[in-house]
Amino acid sequence: MSVKLHAKHLARLVTLHEEGRITGHSDRTEEIMIALLGVLRGTEDLPAEAAAWPLAMLAHDVGKLAVPGEILRKPGPLSPYERGLIVLHAVEGREQLSWLADRAAASGDHGTAHFWRLAATIAGGHHERLDGQGYPLGLAGGALPLVLRAARAVDVYEALTATRSYREGLQHENAIRVMRFEEGGFDEKLLGALDEAFSKQWVSAD
Repeated sequence: MSVKLHAKHLARLVTLHEEGRITGHSDRTEEIMIALLGVLRGTEDLPAEAAAWPLAMLAHDVGKLAVPGEILRKPGPLSPYERGLIVLHAVEGREQLSWLADRAAASGDHGTAHFWRLAATIAGGHHERLDGQGYPLGLAGGALPLVLRAARAVDVYEALTATRSYREGLQHENAIRVMRFEEGGFDEKLLGALDEAFSKQWVSAD
């Protein structure tokens, strides 16, 4: 199985487990990351591996497979124990994808191993915040690499703009406003790039 097919298969397993049906959350994060990078390439000196960030986003929530579906779908507040399980999905995702990387490396497929290590980094750190209030490590400022700043921005943007069975998604302008209101949570440069990506219609409004 190719890396792309494997990543897409993992994405569908996660959404089926979390929502009881196949949804496009991970596919949409891949698309949004492509749009974000389209803007950043004009202003940032991006690492060569940035080309793989969109595909790696497909596996960012794989750790949710270790969290009971009824907790992921719970409509009300979570108990401290349940919240702990949600936090654990980042650690679990990093470990699962690191295992795939180790298997690929052991077989001599170092290109695939490098991809899964990147995906493991994103899975383990896409809930970190610029101000250090994220999880699981509480990385902040310069300790938070651009790939993780971008992954969180993309993940949250998709969650805010997507229509779910229980709510309508926000319009682009409102989603960016909500994210900017979360002071210290996001890199303003990335929010500006998301805004520009939408204005250039690289990201659809639905």
